[in-house]
Amino acid sequence: MKLSLVLPLGLAMLGLSACGGGTRLIKNAPPPPQASAPLASASDASLSSDLQWVIVRDGPGTWAQNADWDEYLFRVSNVSASPIQVTGVTLFDSQDQANATSHSRTALVDASRKNARRYKDSGLRVAAGRGRGLALVAGGAATTTLGVGAAYASLLGGAGSGAAAAASGLILAGPVFVTMAIVRGVRKGAVTDRIKQRSTVFPLAINAGQSLPLDVFFPLSPAPRRIEIQYTDATGAHVLSTDTSKALDGLHFEATTQQ
Repeated sequence: MKLSLVLPLGLAMLGLSACGGGTRLIKNAPPPPQASAPLASASDASLSSDLQWVIVRDGPGTWAQNADWDEYLFRVSNVSASPIQVTGVTLFDSQDQANATSHSRTALVDASRKNARRYKDSGLRVAAGRGRGLALVAGGAATTTLGVGAAYASLLGGAGSGAAAAASGLILAGPVFVTMAIVRGVRKGAVTDRIKQRSTVFPLAINAGQSLPLDVFFPLSPAPRRIEIQYTDATGAHVLSTDTSKALDGLHFEATTQQ
C-alpha cells in the first residue's frame, strides 16, 4: 500500500478509535447529582459517614469514558471532642471479598478484571455500569450504562479497534499503530492524573466537629455488602461499618443474574 493511501487511512482509523473504545477524559463533565438523602449512613461515638454517591461507568457524574472502576463519594464528620485520623477504606462485595482502594488506573482495571473472572468462575456475569443497582437514582435521573454485553466484553479484554481493523481487511502501517498507541497512552495518562487528583490521601486528619469529603476509588465490586472506614483516635484504632447491601443491591449484575 502506498504511503499516500496509508496516512489518510490511518488518520481515519485514528478518528474512529477516538470515537469509541478506550479510557479518556470527558470534556465539561457535569458533577454528580445531588441526592436528597445519603445512599447509606453509619455513625459511632467519634465518626459519622454518609455515602453520597457512587460514580459508575457512563453514569451521572462520570468524567472518564469507559471506566472499569467505581468512585465512591462520602461525607465524613468527626462527632467527638478530639481529633481523629481516617486511615483507610475497605469495600466488601457480595462474596464478602475485601477490595482495597487505589489511585492507580492500571491497578483498578487489573483488580476489576480479576473480580469479573472470580464471579465468572461462580457462574455470575459482572459488567461495568450500573447493572440492576436500582438504588442509584437521584433527582429522578437514573444512571445509564453501556449494553451489558459490550461492557462485559470490554472488562474481560474484548476485541479493540486494532482487531476490528484486521477483521475488516484493513492493514495499517506500523507508524499508524504507533500513533494510535501514543494517543491512547496520553489519554490514559490524563485519566491516571485525574484519579490521583481526586483521590483522598490517607491518613486524613479531621478536627473535632469538622466535616470533610472522602473520595475513594475501588475496582468493580458487585453488590457490596458493606464498607468499612478505618480510623484512629486518642483511644486507639476503630472501624466504622456501613451496610450497603440494600442501597447497592444488584450493582454490576445483569438484570437476569441471580446472586
